[in-house]
Amino acid sequence: MVMDKRESAFIEKIKEYMKVQDDCVEMLEESFEFIRYRNITRRSEIERLLDNVLSMMPTDKTVDLYTRICLYYHAIDKESAVDYAQYYLEMYDDDSVIRKIKDVEENMRRMRKYGKI
Repeated sequence: MVMDKRESAFIEKIKEYMKVQDDCVEMLEESFEFIRYRNITRRSEIERLLDNVLSMMPTDKTVDLYTRICLYYHAIDKESAVDYAQYYLEMYDDDSVIRKIKDVEENMRRMRKYGKI
């Protein structure tokens, strides 16, 4: 199957977006590790991380990071951590959304496998 220019451009944009998101997740991971290492308990810093992760497209990496931050936060402010976890579920625990995300991830894996990205 031959791709036209629009399809190629679209795939390039997806690759760019994925790279930016991966870079952002890496920076957020580093910020979280700093907070954990320093045993920082300021709610504002922890909530800033949670809000930043919430703003990203959910992937295995973002879900894992969000979960770890919530667990850390739970020891500091149980009620707020539960609220953040609940909010995430309300946003993303919709079968259609989860199915769409999994479909996108599976398609990206296939495209990588066949050298299209």
